[in-house]
Formats: sequence, structure tokens, C-alpha cells
Amino acid sequence: MDCLTLGEPLICFDSDDLPLDATGTVRSYAVGAESNVAIGLARLGWDVAYVGRVGADSAGRVIARTLRGEGVDVSALRTVPDLVTGLLLKEGDGPGRVTVTYHRAGSAGSTLAPEDLPADLTGLRRLHVTGITLVLGETARAATIEAMRRARAAGARVSLDANFRRKLADDAALAGAFAEAAPLADEVFLGRGEAALCAGSESDDAIEHFARSLPGTTVLKGARGGATAFVSGARHEHPAEPVAVVDPVGSGDAFVVGWLHALLGGGTVEDALATGARVAARVISRRGDYQGLPYPEDLARTDGLAAVSR
Repeated sequence: MDCLTLGEPLICFDSDDLPLDATGTVRSYAVGAESNVAIGLARLGWDVAYVGRVGADSAGRVIARTLRGEGVDVSALRTVPDLVTGLLLKEGDGPGRVTVTYHRAGSAGSTLAPEDLPADLTGLRRLHVTGITLVLGETARAATIEAMRRARAAGARVSLDANFRRKLADDAALAGAFAEAAPLADEVFLGRGEAALCAGSESDDAIEHFARSLPGTTVLKGARGGATAFVSGARHEHPAEPVAVVDPVGSGDAFVVGWLHALLGGGTVEDALATGARVAARVISRRGDYQGLPYPEDLARTDGLAAVSR
């Protein structure tokens, strides 16, 4: 298996350009940081599996059907009879801006537990997790840490995207959970604000010092796909792509898709940064969290993109 990921899938109700109370029409689709990454890698031809829980409801069926239809292995996606699937409201807030509201307390996804993990990770190449799952609850946190430990023992590389959600935990809890998990990751991804929180300072020097202090590769993601990577003491940078932002949600997940795709294909750090920036630019120039994620032919048509293939 090329990549395994785990987390809390949700159903999104999206009112596009308008607030929910200003329209009678909404779109619904599956969302979740980890499921976005799973879909993105599966579209690019990689063998991907997803571990999670959904409720025994129509939202859970939509999520399972979406992931399965995108080519993601959902054999470890469990349906919990007595709990509901979490939901997210996404409303327009002016050009290129959205407001997101979560309704996930007590959801089936938040009860993810270590027993949901595959017993055998032999042959796994990559595990990808996020800080969201680390603060969903005690069992979800235990499942994430256990997955990281098992993956490393199986010889897989592990990536961790901070993905701090202040609606789930306070700053101390977010930073603490990240500090526990980061030493188990070969690569960590942080936005500038997340890195500043962990560093205890907004200064560029403090943020860079923190990024360099982590044991593996650290990638500081920009808002639109530009990023800086610190690898074995070396600094690598790539600018954001110049695109009009239609929907900024999902840009960080899209960057991770491009980064992992490049490295799974044997690319360099420079390839990973460039591919991450291109995939993020494509996603934020379209509506939806994962809808703009590319297929191989889309990457082939992107001028200037580093040539990385399976």
C-alpha cells in the first residue's frame, strides 16, 4: 500500500457565494483533511486506504460512496449504529472568502480508536495523519499515536500536518498534542500561525528556529501554496502560484497531496515543493474542498510543473 490515512470524515453543506440564510440552494459533499489527501493521492494513481468512522445515516453513506468512487480503500471505514456523522456548514463571505461552522460534537468520527487500525502494516510506504485527529478525543488521539508508532516499526515514512482547529481545543492543547506526535513523524507541515504558536513568538527568527529544531523535515506552508522546507539543515523555498482565489478551503491538504505525490514518485524536495504549490493553486481556483484535485493528465498539462510520475 502506498499511503494509509485516518481521521474524521464529515458531510459539508455548501451555499457557495452566499450566506446560508440568503439562499435556498446548497451543495452537499464529503469533506475532511485526511479524506481530501486520500482522494487526491488516489486520483493520481496511488494505492490509498482510509481508516475512520461514520454514522449509520445518509451522510455516512455519501462519505463511503464518495471515497470508494474515488478509488480509496474503505474496508476500514466503520459504521457506528448509534452515532451520527459530523457535518460542516460552508458559507460565502465575499469574493474568495468563506465562513466554516462545524457540528461535530459526539460524532461517530470522533470515536475513532486504536482497534480500528489494520493489524498488519507490512509493505506500507506512507502514513499521513493530522493534528485534528489528535484533539478529537482520547481514543482518536491514541489511535493516531499508535498508527504512527506501528507505521514507523513497519518501515513506512510518516507525515503529520498540524491542521490546528481552535474550535476543537485551546492553544495549549493543540501545541501539546503536536509536540507529542511530531517526534514520530519524518515530515511535519505547519502554517505560519501554527508554527508561531508552537514557537511562542511571531518573529521570523523564532519560527525558523522552531522549524529547524524538529527532528525530521519541516515544511512551513503559505496561505496559497508557497512553502519553505527545512531538510537536514538546508532551506528550500518555492513561491505560491499566481491564481485568483475562488475558495481557499482545502489549500493546505492540496499542498500535502502534491508533496506526497512527488516523493512517492521518487522526486526531490524541490519537486515536492513545486508540485505542492501547483496542486494547491488548482484547488483554490475552484469551488469545493477536493473537487479541484488533479488527475495525472491535469498535472501533465500544467506548464512549468516538475515532471513527476508514477
